[in-house]
Amino acid sequence: HHGYTRVDDGSVVLSPADQATLDGMLLDRVLAKRERAWERSDELRQKLREAGVSVNDGESTYSLKPPAPPKPPKQSQPARPTHHGYTRVDDGSVVLSPADQATLDGMLLDRVLAKRERAWERSDELRQKLREAGVSVNDGESTYSLKPPAPPKPPKQSQPARPTHHGYTRV
Repeated sequence: HHGYTRVDDGSVVLSPADQATLDGMLLDRVLAKRERAWERSDELRQKLREAGVSVNDGESTYSLKPPAPPKPPKQSQPARPTHHGYTRVDDGSVVLSPADQATLDGMLLDRVLAKRERAWERSDELRQKLREAGVSVNDGESTYSLKPPAPPKPPKQSQPARPTHHGYTRV
């Protein structure tokens, strides 16, 4: 037997097989220390730590720590935003269909991402397309507004038709 006593609150429950493995590692460590095999003793202590076992050699005790919750995976790039962050500030006279609003939101988001990536040419292209569609963007205030479409221009008046008769009578 290894001679160590468990001193934690017992909240971590080990299966009989896991307890046997732990007892075996503690015994191997005691034997390594007796043989002055310090490297082997340190390796076993490290493995015990990694398994959540804290050993106090001076008091011949050990305790089990509950496993830490898994850490969320690190993201190598910032998360892609799902919203452009712009607010509509016009009078609401221009009503968009849900599909047109989704297209507009997509263009504004693409522009935000292009600016974030410092893709200025792409950002400028999107701004021009928005202008052509009647969308005015204010980046400083993170707002946009829609302009009503211009009324259709009346067709150009052509020259009055040339008279076919001169209006004179022969005398």
